[in-house]
Amino acid sequence: MNKNLPELVRPKKWEEVKGQDKTVSVLKQQILVKKGLSNAYIFSGKSGIGKTTLARLFFMALNCQNPKDGNPCLECDHCKNLRYKLIEINASDKRGIDDIRDVTKEMHYTGFDGGYKGILLDEVHMLTKPAFNCLLKPLEESPEHCVWFLCTTEISKIPKTIRTRCQSYKLNAIRWTEIFNRLKTVSVSQKIDISDNDKWMIAKNSDTNLRQALHLLEKYSAIGDIDKILSAELNLNFLEALRDNDLVKIHKIFDKWDDKFTDIESFLNALKYDLSICLKLKMGLSLGQISPYRKQKYQEIIGNISESTLINAFTHIVNLQQRIGGVWDYSSLFLMTLLNLRENK
Repeated sequence: MNKNLPELVRPKKWEEVKGQDKTVSVLKQQILVKKGLSNAYIFSGKSGIGKTTLARLFFMALNCQNPKDGNPCLECDHCKNLRYKLIEINASDKRGIDDIRDVTKEMHYTGFDGGYKGILLDEVHMLTKPAFNCLLKPLEESPEHCVWFLCTTEISKIPKTIRTRCQSYKLNAIRWTEIFNRLKTVSVSQKIDISDNDKWMIAKNSDTNLRQALHLLEKYSAIGDIDKILSAELNLNFLEALRDNDLVKIHKIFDKWDDKFTDIESFLNALKYDLSICLKLKMGLSLGQISPYRKQKYQEIIGNISESTLINAFTHIVNLQQRIGGVWDYSSLFLMTLLNLRENK
């Protein structure tokens, strides 16, 4: 199976990492001078902003036999055999004490050609309390050749006893302009024909999630229609129905979202973006880059809708997104959200 676009274009040089300049500066300097290195690192922050990417890049550069200005050469045996050097575990799947005992056995092996051994625990906050306790001693007494990487979206759930044993880096949310620039680079390298305006639309509807933006770009490369990717007309219809307090129409609109080749996260992120634009228009704030057609539609919508209604809708969509993980029946959750909207109208 071919790699998906986010995996295919994952940064392999520090210069390709977007939105994390301070963290990149520190990590790259550690590679260059081989000082300040730790046997355990925590990368925290929201989804899709580069936590596992930084862990992989740092480990590859650290393990490279011929690094160039702090970057991995991508040509030596260690770079080419990264999958044997860096063990990646999804802690949401393997979260028990026996799983951690199994993976800690790996820290003692370097392989036939030496070098570092890396262990990456993604979504590490999902580990059970006994599993965290089992991890304490390996982190503290890890061999010099072993480096641990703990990646999490919820650092508050990681025990302090674990955090104090690691160098910790909190990653920033990625700005729209940085996502746009990355989309521009990727679209050229992958020969994807897409206009700057459509790249802006993807960037601004990605909820500062670069991975999500790349998935949307991948869909665009197959479909070639930004409205089908972002369900733009559906969103405008949603806002019109919200203005008219027509909750039956809103629910019918939601039922159509999967017929527009989009996914639930993209659909809700696009709605949040549209609501924020309407609110800015109501308040007379700058909109940035936006097409004349959409600006006219927004102006038609906000004439008969209050600021409080827009804010209320935005808040309920954010709450819906937080609850939707792992739920298969999106429609029922959305219906409950609509009832709240009516109740707070």
